[in-house]
Amino acid sequence: MAAIASGEIAEETINTRCLKILKTKEWLGLNKKEKLDKTDLVKDLNSEEFNWLNQRLADASITLLRNENNTLPFLKINENKTAVINIGADRTAKHFGENLEKYLEVQTFNVTKTVGFSEIQNIANELKTFDRVIVNILGTSNKPKKDFGITDNINLLLSKMDKNRENILTIYTNAYSLYKLKNLDNFSSIMVAYQDSKEAQKAAADAIIGAIKINGKLPVSAGQFMEGDGITIGKTIRIRRNVSPFELGLNPSDLKKIDTIALRGIKEKAYPGCRVLAIKSGNVIVDRSYGHQTYEKRKKVTSQTVYDLASITKIASTTLSLLQLTDLNKFDPNNNLCDYLADIADTSDYFNMNLKEMLSHTAGLKPWIPFYDYTLVNKTPSSKYYRNFPKEGYFKVADKLYIDHSYADSIYYKILTNPLRDKRNYKYSDLGYYLIYRMFPHMTSLSLEDYVSENFYTPLGLKTIGYHPLKRMNKNLIAPTENDRLFRNQVLRGYVHDPGAAMLGGACGHAGLFSNAYDIATIMQLFLDKGNYAGEQFFNSTTFDFYNTAHFAKDKNRRGVGFDKPVMNPDSGPACNSASASSFGHSGFTGTLVWADPEKDLVYVFLSNRVYPDAGNRKLIDMNIRTDIQQVLYDAIDKAEQRNS
Repeated sequence: MAAIASGEIAEETINTRCLKILKTKEWLGLNKKEKLDKTDLVKDLNSEEFNWLNQRLADASITLLRNENNTLPFLKINENKTAVINIGADRTAKHFGENLEKYLEVQTFNVTKTVGFSEIQNIANELKTFDRVIVNILGTSNKPKKDFGITDNINLLLSKMDKNRENILTIYTNAYSLYKLKNLDNFSSIMVAYQDSKEAQKAAADAIIGAIKINGKLPVSAGQFMEGDGITIGKTIRIRRNVSPFELGLNPSDLKKIDTIALRGIKEKAYPGCRVLAIKSGNVIVDRSYGHQTYEKRKKVTSQTVYDLASITKIASTTLSLLQLTDLNKFDPNNNLCDYLADIADTSDYFNMNLKEMLSHTAGLKPWIPFYDYTLVNKTPSSKYYRNFPKEGYFKVADKLYIDHSYADSIYYKILTNPLRDKRNYKYSDLGYYLIYRMFPHMTSLSLEDYVSENFYTPLGLKTIGYHPLKRMNKNLIAPTENDRLFRNQVLRGYVHDPGAAMLGGACGHAGLFSNAYDIATIMQLFLDKGNYAGEQFFNSTTFDFYNTAHFAKDKNRRGVGFDKPVMNPDSGPACNSASASSFGHSGFTGTLVWADPEKDLVYVFLSNRVYPDAGNRKLIDMNIRTDIQQVLYDAIDKAEQRNS
């Protein structure tokens, strides 16, 4: 009324806007009283499609008002120690924390809006050891007369933020609260999420980590910021886990058959439990856990369950590292073995073994050698080679079993003196990857496990993938594999299933990697994007294309250099019938499969421990469970493409 009296606002403007709202209500039929059918009302109002719409709205609303030195999104997430301060601890920041902690480790401080001076000082002192601090202002108010819930205590805490580090402020309330906030110059990045909802919290975490685009604009002028302000960050840099299939035009009902197939495998005891993860265009569309780690059903499979990847190690460790070393001119797949292993006699059949042929399984190597057999006496590890206690110069093979590290030389001797096959046709073999593993210290001065960790897993911010999982995590996270009655005489949990890799201390080029589904999916996404992830180029796209080519297809060899490729015959090979010729991946003896298809922009991960408790269990393979699930994904994507065409 005062604004009308002063002429600041015309009464006609108010009338026009009021009429607009009334006409909208009439258009929606709200002027007619209708009895509401309450049957399934809560379910109807909280359908997956509606939840997806709420999340889309929250994602689109995130507004970045300041981003000095490109603080956001976080790139090399493990290089900085990160703290999160949730102001308004009476309102939970659970959803923000859960989403952010999927990507990086943080230390969280929860305080109320009336936090006292001494606590503020204590927090300020603790924050001195952190490289960056995320401050969330939650539990506020939309009412101007309550200053939007911004208290003097909040401003005092903001004043203690050291402006010489990266500080990120996110406000979950009315944008006008910017009028009431002080000491904003202490923050290199400022975001507005507008509301304190689970969707807004998830969106803010995704924005910080680079899992969603940021393009919101401030709808009003407030404080030092003007209407229309908003920095755009247009490209997502990281796999987004918080997404609905609806966003990609997929109907979730088309994916439900996955449940039927996976649960049928458990019922038929093809495996005690499994993980299924699918990523379309950088977005997780299927993320499901089934069953338990063992048939005893003591611990359920979760998103954090870690599995022995078995031969997926060949691509996720060895091939991954060789791609980068090729770019660095430290490895050339066109060279021969003698170019990297000087101790091979020039009279050996192995001396001029071509590495491209070896990595493509067409060099004449035999499939495998049971190295452990040579170390057993009466089916028991011989005391000549083993100890049941730690000792200098011994590798740990399994619980209370250690092998003399010098036996590694015997393993390599057995490989290099083992005659090659007369035919140099395609024959899958682990043996070449033992030799590649031995080459690594000569190429890089690092072991393979150290090289791949330092140059890939750590920069990518991956938490679980790697060798020797028991050194890095609680064993209860790790699904056990076989009850080994032939060699180690124990249930293997956290120790590599492959006996040859175990005899080398748990790491080799063909086996030894453990991972949860998220981490191995990230590696596959890195391959799919030809070396680019989180703003960094790890290897060149042309190098990847060379490795992903079946160089010996004319000899009926489907394999690329390191990578497995699909068989173009229906109902055969490692991938489903719909996988394109450009797709690639690998399977693992323990019951695992990873696959990526550039034509569909699709990553598929299936993890299980089908070898528990007996490696002779072939039901997973005979029932085609992995490829049947993969086919469901293709069928759902094809339906979506037909609907959108």
